[in-house]
Amino acid sequence: MKTAILSLLFFTGIMCQAQTKVISYKSHSGSKSSFAKAYRNNLFDLKHSNFGIVTVRIRRLDTIIAVNNSITLVKYRESIAEYNLHTKFEDLEKSDFIHKTDTISNNQILNKKNTVKFIKKSSPVLFDTPIDEVVFIGFKNN
Repeated sequence: MKTAILSLLFFTGIMCQAQTKVISYKSHSGSKSSFAKAYRNNLFDLKHSNFGIVTVRIRRLDTIIAVNNSITLVKYRESIAEYNLHTKFEDLEKSDFIHKTDTISNNQILNKKNTVKFIKKSSPVLFDTPIDEVVFIGFKNN
């Protein structure tokens, strides 16, 4: 019983510490005017606080390579940091990205048997890339 109570107190203590500096300041200072002053003077680390705005890594598809009938390589760039949902690829620097390669096995659409035209027409692109800018290697042209 002692162990259960101590565990409960321990985890409750951890949960109490799990709040942002902004929430903590608003909760414990009591004054909106002093919060505004602290916000203007950047008294806490607001650069890394997104206030609940959705952030994502930006991915740009570069090349799809058909190795054989069952294996396909996908080469893409992924942003190092996360950005707001509607940040455009064109607004970022080349140094903001790292190159990555993934291997896809036994995909019905991305395989050597299919033509580039068929792939472009039927494949949903999950990257932030217009399909006409993607380079296809090893697929049938017609």
